[in-house]
Amino acid sequence: MCHSDTLPIRANVSRQFTFKNSFMKHLPFLLLISTTLLLSVRAIAQREYTTTNYTHELSPLKVSLTVIGIEDVLTPITAGLLVEGQLKDKIFYNVQFRQGYLRNFMISKSNLITTQKESKGTVFEAGIDLPFSDKIKPGKVKVTTSLGLSYDGNYLLEKYFKADCDVRKYWAFNGGILYYNRPEYINSDSAFYIISGNENIKAPKDQFTHFNQSTFGFYAGIVNRKIKKALVKNGGVSYGVYYSTKFYAQALIGNTSIGDIVFNNQPYRIDNSVQMPLGYRIGWQWDQNGVVTGFEFGKMPGVKLETPVERSQLSKIFAHNPFLNYLRVTFHFTLFNGDKRYGMNGR
Repeated sequence: MCHSDTLPIRANVSRQFTFKNSFMKHLPFLLLISTTLLLSVRAIAQREYTTTNYTHELSPLKVSLTVIGIEDVLTPITAGLLVEGQLKDKIFYNVQFRQGYLRNFMISKSNLITTQKESKGTVFEAGIDLPFSDKIKPGKVKVTTSLGLSYDGNYLLEKYFKADCDVRKYWAFNGGILYYNRPEYINSDSAFYIISGNENIKAPKDQFTHFNQSTFGFYAGIVNRKIKKALVKNGGVSYGVYYSTKFYAQALIGNTSIGDIVFNNQPYRIDNSVQMPLGYRIGWQWDQNGVVTGFEFGKMPGVKLETPVERSQLSKIFAHNPFLNYLRVTFHFTLFNGDKRYGMNGR
């Protein structure tokens, strides 16, 4: 019984080794066939579209409408224009102007005990980028072939593919001028208050004082930008694509002036303001086919109010971060001569 039981096992083992040997014998041939098929599929996929790059053909004058600018956590909300361009493929410039159209709606006017006119808020900047490194590297770009709603209208359906393209990357020194006019509000819980002569002007509980300040100054720093601009042809259809991202870090220096206040129908000069001339900002900007979104934060040059503070109130001062005093978000839409279409007519 033992002898007869071992024969099928040996036969099975023999068949296993025979199959293994046969597989190993044909493995190189199978690998060759598989590699050929993969390369063929890849070649077919590459032939499905063609890419023509235009990363150096950027608009010398691009105008965008700023529909909303949140300048400092709702103080104020602005709108205006953003003008940008590339000159001789070596210099980039930008000019922006925004004017406030909506005051801080979190603070009711009836809660202001100072009654002088509130600043609407104005932002003006003009500067240039001077690249010191400008290179082209291979990359990918998203090409959207269709975009629409689902049958039930609850979902946005997008069909796209990724195409090979050039990516232009430059590092630049940048600098310029800035002007920023805005209101400053002081609530009743603040350790800071206005001193005029021998009079201390403090807001009662749940109320505010305010003053207007204007800063004129300069900025200088460094910029890193990535640009993708191409014409992708697929299935007889041409798709123009443009994407740009920009990161910047800048030092700020400026002088700030403040206006008088009106309290109990009498004008008062603010005597305890101290210049804070230095600041910084860090920001990002995305331009996706003409929709430009900006985000930045930092410390804007301005003034602070020097007030005698009791020891128990010191925590109130430290609660106000001395290294961060504003947060800005902006949304722009290209109106004229955008980078996506510049130099692409007839192509």
